Amino acid sequence: MAHAQNPAFPLKRLSNKRYLADQQNKPFLINAATGWKIYTKLTLEEVGEYFQWRKKQGFNTILTQVCMHEDDINRYQQRPFSDNNDFSKPNDAYFNHIVAVNKMADTMGLLIVMSQPWQGCCLEGWGMTAEKPLQRNGEKKCYGLGKYFGRKFHSLNNLMWIMGGDQDPLGDRACIEAMAKGIFETAPHQYITYHAKPTHSSTDLYQYAPWLGISMIYTYWRDKPNAWVSSYPQMIEVYEMALREYMKTDIIPFFLGEAQYEGFEGNDIGTAYIARRQAYWTVLCGGMGAAYGDDTWYFPPDWREKQKRYPGGNQLKHFYNFFASLEWWKLVPDYKHEVLVKGYGEMTKTNYVTAAISSDSSFFVAYIPFQQSVTVDLTKIKSSMVSANWYDPRTGTYSLIGNYTKPDLFYFTPPTNDDWVLYLSGK
Repeated sequence: MAHAQNPAFPLKRLSNKRYLADQQNKPFLINAATGWKIYTKLTLEEVGEYFQWRKKQGFNTILTQVCMHEDDINRYQQRPFSDNNDFSKPNDAYFNHIVAVNKMADTMGLLIVMSQPWQGCCLEGWGMTAEKPLQRNGEKKCYGLGKYFGRKFHSLNNLMWIMGGDQDPLGDRACIEAMAKGIFETAPHQYITYHAKPTHSSTDLYQYAPWLGISMIYTYWRDKPNAWVSSYPQMIEVYEMALREYMKTDIIPFFLGEAQYEGFEGNDIGTAYIARRQAYWTVLCGGMGAAYGDDTWYFPPDWREKQKRYPGGNQLKHFYNFFASLEWWKLVPDYKHEVLVKGYGEMTKTNYVTAAISSDSSFFVAYIPFQQSVTVDLTKIKSSMVSANWYDPRTGTYSLIGNYTKPDLFYFTPPTNDDWVLYLSGK
């Protein structure tokens, strides 16, 4: 079964319930870029430019927002709603532009994961208080807006939905649930997730909701100062959250929706290295992909130049290409250290080595974040000969370590003091 290169949307759940596949049963690995304000900040022509750039970088998914702020207006001077953001009075012209953008994405093989009017973490969005539009409109109008969305976007097979937006439901719960119900009833083929606040996942809040089809995890680094929002819980590393989601008894596909962004502005900024490790951590801990962000998510005037300067955006195509070359959906996290038996670092620390072995024991992958020696039990690979290779996540190149005809315990030390991927396969 080959990995989907030109996906036949809409996606559907694989039989193992952990991943999604296209209509040809080709597993879909999410490699997402966060273009949150694409509908309000860019013209349709500029959207095409952005999509071409992200496709060139290897991304196959774009995260977007219907609208982020109450006063949002697009480049065609259109607002999403009239009469003080009355949800019963959507502006068709505004949403026609979104349809055009999403249809363009479909022709390019891009999945769009699009939010409702953004709830918001810090009163910047459409929710959290009685005076904000979500609660002000009430359940009936939110349900009606959900049905409008479902009908308006029903023909888009490349669309998923995000409910919430950087926040737990809180006082907006009834209105968010009503909107989700409206979408689900009118467009059941479009998967819905929930964007909670860190360190909550969708299933922490809505595990048994009938409309929840895919879960999103969201966290920052464990030692991140979190005084900027005092209500945020202590952060945990991405791999900790991914393993927690993977081990839940009610199985549902999940992906990393947000973590550190590459760049120089904001409170959640990281580096190319951090962007790489977040993605590898997620997939090796049972996720179906990850979202990459940089500080051009709101499309400042210099967004083109900035995106071209950031190495992480280019290096994520090596993450995608590596897993796309494998039957990655067969990977089972080695969290009990039955294959990688020594040198796996310390849980909760950035030196922790995430690893996974395929369900048929034909190959094994470990992401080693620093130059540290690891010991692997090669007898776990079901083959008379095991080939060992390093994969450079910065360049996408392999280098052969050796072929082993008498598998046993072997030590492996990365060639440089950088992050490396150890790939073992039977021959």
